[in-house]
Amino acid sequence: MRLSAILAAVLVPLLFIAAIESQWPAYAAYELGVTGTASATEGAATPQEVINRAPAGPGDALTLLAVGDIANCDEAPGLAAAFPVSADLLGIASAFEPATAPAVPTVRLTARWPDAPILALGDLVYSSGKPVEFSDCFDPIWKGNRGRTLPTPGNHEYNSPEAFGYYQYWGTRAGPDDRGFYAVHHANWLILSLNSETEAGPGSPQAEWLAGTLAASPEACVLAFYHRPAHSLQARDGRENAVALFRQLEHAGASVVLNGHNHFYERTLPLGADGEPDIQHGTVALTVGTGGETSGALPVARTTARAIFAHPGVLRLDLGEDAFGWSFLDAASGATLDAGQAPCNTRR
Repeated sequence: MRLSAILAAVLVPLLFIAAIESQWPAYAAYELGVTGTASATEGAATPQEVINRAPAGPGDALTLLAVGDIANCDEAPGLAAAFPVSADLLGIASAFEPATAPAVPTVRLTARWPDAPILALGDLVYSSGKPVEFSDCFDPIWKGNRGRTLPTPGNHEYNSPEAFGYYQYWGTRAGPDDRGFYAVHHANWLILSLNSETEAGPGSPQAEWLAGTLAASPEACVLAFYHRPAHSLQARDGRENAVALFRQLEHAGASVVLNGHNHFYERTLPLGADGEPDIQHGTVALTVGTGGETSGALPVARTTARAIFAHPGVLRLDLGEDAFGWSFLDAASGATLDAGQAPCNTRR
């Protein structure tokens, strides 16, 4: 009996901690509405309201910033690092050290355009998208930008059950019903935030919603953003949904698609629905997984127009009446490393 009591005294707390760290109790509380969502001042604005607040230039031109793969904070060793969810519940000081995160220069660069909406291209916080990672790593770095950010979820967010930490943090900003996709409109542009982490093949709820939204939107120019690239010089597993989204968008005449996931900057040639170059009618894909994470050089593909490695940075987009311009800026120096412009595709 004594041995059984000792084992129980040891195992029960460990099992309790394991349950907490798995996040399923917190997820259940979120689903039941026991826990809150984003604050009223920062998260209550809808995506369209964020766009409506942005100042428009001549001819209703709109400046956007875009970047993904952002907040990866160093952690001081100790209990909080080993058991971050439990430590947060117990009020133990956070192990995260956001002041030294690689994303800090990226955030500093975004301050050059304080009123430009930011398209956040997924993997916003590492490594699992836990609520404590959003509150103690991402938010201290990004809170000055939160009110102007339009997010999309990444695979790291979905390392938590149903990405509930992401939806809890962003609230209504993440779109309705925790689906992770929504649309906003500005002048002649339809801007789509899609979800490469959930089913997007023909007949799926996302594909049906996208088809209906495209059909109902009269804007001549289409921009879409989601996390995983469909076609990139680094082809990684798990991109089936991204490929389906790109195919549907290209068939509709989308002009540009933005992605993160790969930790470098890449601009493709205009691509057809199958990912092959189509200079006259194809869709340009821009990968900007450079918010804090970067990777070394890789061989470029024949579909690559420009690739930049080992440079954290931000993409600036200028959306005009019937054209768009881009410039990729180095986070440390602010130097322009790639720039250009192109006309919108004809909607189909």
